[in-house]
Amino acid sequence: MSGGFRLWQLTPDRAAEFRAIRLDALRRAPEAFGSSFSDWEERPLEDFAARLAGCEMWAAGPAPGSPLAVASWENGISPAEPDLGWVMSVYVAPQARGQGLGDAIFARMIGNATAAGMTRMGLHVGQNNLAAQRLYARAGFVATGGPPMLNGRGIWEIEMRRMLRLPLRARIRALRA
Repeated sequence: MSGGFRLWQLTPDRAAEFRAIRLDALRRAPEAFGSSFSDWEERPLEDFAARLAGCEMWAAGPAPGSPLAVASWENGISPAEPDLGWVMSVYVAPQARGQGLGDAIFARMIGNATAAGMTRMGLHVGQNNLAAQRLYARAGFVATGGPPMLNGRGIWEIEMRRMLRLPLRARIRALRA
């Protein structure tokens, strides 16, 4: 426990927790996501469990079972770039903003992605979503400078990336190889 909150991983057996915060996010911040509330509101719990099975999703809140913030990362999205992990589904509930929950989740995800062999992480964010861009910048992400992209919901997004540093032992092994 740090800062009055805890971190825990959302695994398929915690799909009900994910469903609750995902629907809250889609309802409160529809412009921040490629999916809409109507895309997810009637889906069975199994769909939420399947989403959790395909990524590493972290939650933060006062205690497991009460998430106020979530974010996920996964690899394999860009087959030509197997060392690139993608961040998705980031949300911090309004009442929890400014308390470090998002920062703590990003620190955990970055550490785990590095340990998994990722050398870079990327994400897309609405070009007008300045609060999210500030969170990502605190986590070390920078805008790539590429042209904005129009997502499936008609929102212009920019790409941000972050370089990761491999653990010292892995860097030494790579030099010796």
